[in-house]
Amino acid sequence: MSISENPKENQRPYYSNFASFKAHQCANGDQMGSQGSKERGPIIASLTNIKNRNAIGTHSGSYSVYRALAVAANVLDPEHKPDLTNTTPPVVIGPHQQWHEPGNIVSLDPWGHLVAEVFAEEIARGFDIRPTIAVTKAHINMPELQNAIKQGRLKPDGKILRESGDVVVTKAAIEPVWYLPGVAERFQISEAKLRRTLFEHTAGMFPELVTRPDLDIFLPPIGGLTAYFLAM
Repeated sequence: MSISENPKENQRPYYSNFASFKAHQCANGDQMGSQGSKERGPIIASLTNIKNRNAIGTHSGSYSVYRALAVAANVLDPEHKPDLTNTTPPVVIGPHQQWHEPGNIVSLDPWGHLVAEVFAEEIARGFDIRPTIAVTKAHINMPELQNAIKQGRLKPDGKILRESGDVVVTKAAIEPVWYLPGVAERFQISEAKLRRTLFEHTAGMFPELVTRPDLDIFLPPIGGLTAYFLAM
């Protein structure tokens, strides 16, 4: 599926002119993990061109408030787009069969770390498509492991576990991306009730929850999570 719209057309329209990005309505009918990322299309929750958006909410979770403060204080360009150069994950993660099975994944985008690679052409054409998962290599130090080494219960191999007690890991920072029909099913409630309750209990912060039933993806203003993988 190709993108036909000009990403710079009608740059930054008013919210009253809000229109969904029909070329890539990523979670329309199928679960967001039920296809390959290219076939499914990108999740666009950025604000540089509101007309292209196909998700409710925006990136950075609760930190989006700080971004707003920076824009209001004129220290951050509201049109700023992140440079995704060298953001390709240092290790290969997936795809796995579970990513394609409907209903398995409803609160994150399993393809979120591959945005810069899979949608390089679209990004080069000006579409502001951003990752929702960042993957890097890291070292963590856990006192429990140091004690286990001293007591002889663990033996450092120098590759994964080092003499210092440091563990070499792959770290993934994951931003929440909710597929609303799937989340509603997990809680055994109707999607309409989920949308209405989210709308009411966020004091109406996201009117699209009740005015845009065609938008199935919601990036909630909450913290993300970090996953650490050993032996990768």
